[in-house]
Amino acid sequence: MPTARGRIVGKESQASARGGAQALRVLGEDAMRFISGLIVGLLLVAAAGAFMVYGGHVSVAATTPPDMLDKLAPIALDKAVAHQAPKMTIPVDPAAARRGMEHYDENCLACHGAPGVKPMEFAQGMNPAPPGLEGDTQNFSDGELFWIVKNGIRASGMPAFGVNHQDPEIQDIVAFVRHLPKLTDEEKRALAAALPHEHHHEEGEKGESAHEEGHHH
Repeated sequence: MPTARGRIVGKESQASARGGAQALRVLGEDAMRFISGLIVGLLLVAAAGAFMVYGGHVSVAATTPPDMLDKLAPIALDKAVAHQAPKMTIPVDPAAARRGMEHYDENCLACHGAPGVKPMEFAQGMNPAPPGLEGDTQNFSDGELFWIVKNGIRASGMPAFGVNHQDPEIQDIVAFVRHLPKLTDEEKRALAAALPHEHHHEEGEKGESAHEEGHHH
């Protein structure tokens, strides 16, 4: 027959069990409310995204002012290139730089220009704008530059040279990009001469116009 003490302990155990069960129910209800709210929030975000995309409300014009995408894209680019680029060093080789200059003339100069050589007029309407390669681009490693030239950058206007260039040719292009900050006057003249005649004509007209304005004043 249970003693008085045993009955008291039993009642305390039952009360403790009921309290624990009640606490679990409260926690479960809170968790369900949180999960339900999270699901509703995600559905609202998805619905808003679908409205923007399928409703044609996303601005895709090249004249669009800088927005959040323009702030996030460079970060994503730097991280992706650093993660995917090969570890490699391209030796300083004047012969390789000369070979790379020929490819640069044909494929890169119109958009990127060079020190003392402006890019073609159409490049001014590109968004994102093609960077001058003698500046911050030099902060990329050799492997990163190689990866960018070979694979291109989607939705930026930067093509993938690996489609029609062999790896040694791409290495030559990188060698010349490394040489850009140290271009000689002769190399600058050669690059300027490589641009289409119409470009020189436009630059000449601008110079003549400025000269005439100065003469009238």
